[in-house]
Amino acid sequence: MTASIPSLRYELKFVANGPGLNEVLAFVKRHPSAFRESYPARAVNNIYLDSPGRGDYHDHVNGVGNRSKTRIRWYGEPRGVIERPTLERKVKRGVVSGKENHPLPVFCMNGGSVNAPVQAAISSAKLPEMLQLALRQREPALFNRYHRHYFVSGDGRFRLTVDSGLKFAGVAPKIFPLPANPAVIVELKFGPEFADDASLVTNVMPFRVARFSKYVAGIERM
Repeated sequence: MTASIPSLRYELKFVANGPGLNEVLAFVKRHPSAFRESYPARAVNNIYLDSPGRGDYHDHVNGVGNRSKTRIRWYGEPRGVIERPTLERKVKRGVVSGKENHPLPVFCMNGGSVNAPVQAAISSAKLPEMLQLALRQREPALFNRYHRHYFVSGDGRFRLTVDSGLKFAGVAPKIFPLPANPAVIVELKFGPEFADDASLVTNVMPFRVARFSKYVAGIERM
């Protein structure tokens, strides 16, 4: 959709299926890398957009090296007036990822139809022409919501998030709930320049590295 991808970085995910949130947070705070909270915890909401044939889903499942996901993200309450939504296009290029962010106008989520307010917000947004054209081939495919804690290492080189309470909902023709995922997801994020030292962080992790996508997990629950 665009010629360049900003801020390419590594993203490693760990899935904690047994330990609860409090246990995971306690471990992170004891980690030798001296992780400290960098931002207040908050609820994250996403509406994923995909082609009618769910091409982004299939690209991920099939391990396509160059792939993307498109979503609308906002924080706080899942319904009502959504005041600061952002269109995010997340791209994967081999082992690194990048993300584009574009602000969207206010829209309303009332538990009914999702497609109409989403398409209206996209149509009235100031987006690059190529992105607008690409979005015409996308439709709302999934809603998810989770609670996120934010950390940064003592030296500032590594960021870490802890996601819990992962819930899903289908969006066609209107929102309907899907089974939740009880796992706690830990994600380590760092720039390519710090890759050589990443093992100092990952080798201490008691959780397994996993190829986990919240979007894929939600689609498979449908």
